[in-house]
Amino acid sequence: MSTKKIRVAVIGAGNVAQIAHLPAYKNHPEVELVALVEEDQVKARKVAAQFGIGQVYDDITRMLKGEEIDAVDICTPNYLHAPMAITALRAGCHVLCEKPVARNATEAKKMVNTAKKSKKILMVAMNNRFRRDVEILKEFVKRGELGNVQLVKAGWRRTAQDWKDREWFKDQKKSGGGALLDLGLPKMDLAMWIAGLKKPTRVSCNLFQLDGRRGVEDSACAMVNFADGSCLILEVTWNLLEPKDNVYLEIYGSKGAATLHPFRVHKAMHGHLVNVTPAIEQRNYYKESYRREIDHFIDCIQRKRKPLTPGAEAASVLRILDAMYESAASGREVDVS
Repeated sequence: MSTKKIRVAVIGAGNVAQIAHLPAYKNHPEVELVALVEEDQVKARKVAAQFGIGQVYDDITRMLKGEEIDAVDICTPNYLHAPMAITALRAGCHVLCEKPVARNATEAKKMVNTAKKSKKILMVAMNNRFRRDVEILKEFVKRGELGNVQLVKAGWRRTAQDWKDREWFKDQKKSGGGALLDLGLPKMDLAMWIAGLKKPTRVSCNLFQLDGRRGVEDSACAMVNFADGSCLILEVTWNLLEPKDNVYLEIYGSKGAATLHPFRVHKAMHGHLVNVTPAIEQRNYYKESYRREIDHFIDCIQRKRKPLTPGAEAASVLRILDAMYESAASGREVDVS
C-alpha cells in the first residue's frame, strides 16, 4: 500500500459537506484536502478557511485542470451528480458521490460505464451501510438466525418543514423526484442490503402531494415483490404531521423478527419467543457512519478494492425506483424481472 497521501477535492460546500465529509477528510492522516469547488465563492472561502483548504474554485473543470487530484467527493444537488462524476472519472479521479447517485437509472448507468472505462472507483455515499448496528443485524440475517426472510417493512417519515433553503428540491428536472427519491432510495437500499433481498419481480406505488403546485411528491408508499416470494413495503413522507420524525426498519422471517430502530432481535426457540438482541455499545452510529464511509473510500483507493457501496448496485436500486414512478403514473403494477 502506498504511503502517499490521497489528494482530495470536495465539490459543494453545503450541510452534508460541512457536517460530515469535510471533517472526516480533515481528520484522516492519509488525506490531503487540496481544493473546494463551490459556486458561492463567499461561502467557499469561509468553509475553505475553516478546514484549511488551500485552493477554491467555482468550476470543477477548471479545478481538475489546475490541480493534481486523486479523488473527488461530490456533495451537490442531484442534477449535477452525473455530469460532475463523469467529468472527474474521465480526468482520472476516483469518485465518491452523495446519494442519490443520479436522478434515474439511465444517468447512473452512464456513470458506471465511465468508471469501468477509466478503471476508477465510483462509490456512492450510502452511509447507513457503515453503521455498526446495521452490520450486526445484517450478519444475523446472513447466518439464517431469522430463517427465510418473508417480509421487510421500511419507512422514513419526516415532520413537515419549509424547503426554502433548497428550492431545487421541488424542481422535478433538478431533483429527479421528491420524498420517494430523497428518503425512499436510502431506506430501500438499506432494507434490501440487510435482508439480502434480490431479484425484484413486480413493483407497485402510489404518490401523494399536499400542494399540487409542487413539482415533486411529498409522500409515497410502495411494494416490491421478489423472486423468492419475499416482499418489501416502503413508506416515506416529507410532511408528517407529528412532533418528531419516525424512522423504522422491520424484518420478519420464518424463525424470528428484528427491528433496527430500536435494535431488537427475537427468535422462536423451544416453543418460546426469546430476546436474542446482542449487547452493543450505545453511541451515535449515524454520525460515526460518515467517518467510516470516508475511511472506507480512502482504503479502497489505496488497496484497489471494490467499495461496499458501488455505483453498479446504486444503479440497480434506481431501476426499481424508476419502476415505482412508472407504477404511480400508470396506476398499475410494473414488471421489473
